[in-house]
Amino acid sequence: MQIRIADVVKSSSNWRVYLEEHPWRSEHSEGFIDLVIHNKRSISAMIIECKRVRDTAWVFLIPAKDPEKRDEVRLWLSDYEYEKWNSFGWRKWSAAPSSFESQFCAIPGQEHGRQTILERIASDLIEAVEALALQERKVLTSRSALRRIYVPVIITTAELRVSFFEPSSISLCDGSLPEDAAFEIVPYIRFRKSLRSEIKSEHESNSGEWEVLDAHKASERIVFIVNAEKWSEFLDKWEVS
Repeated sequence: MQIRIADVVKSSSNWRVYLEEHPWRSEHSEGFIDLVIHNKRSISAMIIECKRVRDTAWVFLIPAKDPEKRDEVRLWLSDYEYEKWNSFGWRKWSAAPSSFESQFCAIPGQEHGRQTILERIASDLIEAVEALALQERKVLTSRSALRRIYVPVIITTAELRVSFFEPSSISLCDGSLPEDAAFEIVPYIRFRKSLRSEIKSEHESNSGEWEVLDAHKASERIVFIVNAEKWSEFLDKWEVS
C-alpha cells in the first residue's frame, strides 16, 4: 500500500516524494515515517503514515445534528531566515479541502475505555512531525533558510464514516446511538485530539500560570485521515492560506 501511495505522488505534477522509511526518535518513542512528500509550488510537506486494514470501517462521531465542514487546522511551521527563527511550533491555519472534524472514533473490535489504534497512530505521527522538524533544525547553518509547513496525514484502506446525532439522544441505559442517527461515508476527515507533544508551545514556556485547561487546549492537534481511494483527490485539492 505504501508503495502505491508513493506512486500516486510521483504521478502528480504538484508533489514529489522527499523521504521514504525515514527513521525518527523522540524522548518517549521512535520509529519510521512511511513517507514525506513536498509540494512543488508551496511550502507544504506531508508526513504520512499508511495503515492497511481489511473489511472494516472507522466511524467518527459528531454530536451535532447538522455539523458544518471545517477549514481550520493546526499545523507545524518551521520558519528560519537570516540566522533567526520566526516560528518553530504549531500554528493555526485555514486549509482546503474542508472536511468534517471529530474527536471521537469508534473502531470495531477496539476495547472501550482504552486508547484506540487510531489514537496511538496519531500520537506517534505527531511525535514524528516534531522529531523531523528538530532533525532539520540541527542541520541548518547561518546561510540556510527554511520555511515549511508539516501536515500529519494517515492514509487508510478503512471506509470512513461519520455519524451525526444530538447528544441528548444517546441512551443512558446502554450508551448506544439512537436508531435515527445519520451516517455518511466521507473521503477524508479532521481527527482532533489532545496528544503528547515533545516541544512546548511559546505560551506554555512563557506563562507563569499554566492551568490544565490551557495545557489541554495547547496540546490539541489535528491529523488528517484520508481514505486511500481518495488520496489523489486530497492531494489535488490541498491548499493552505
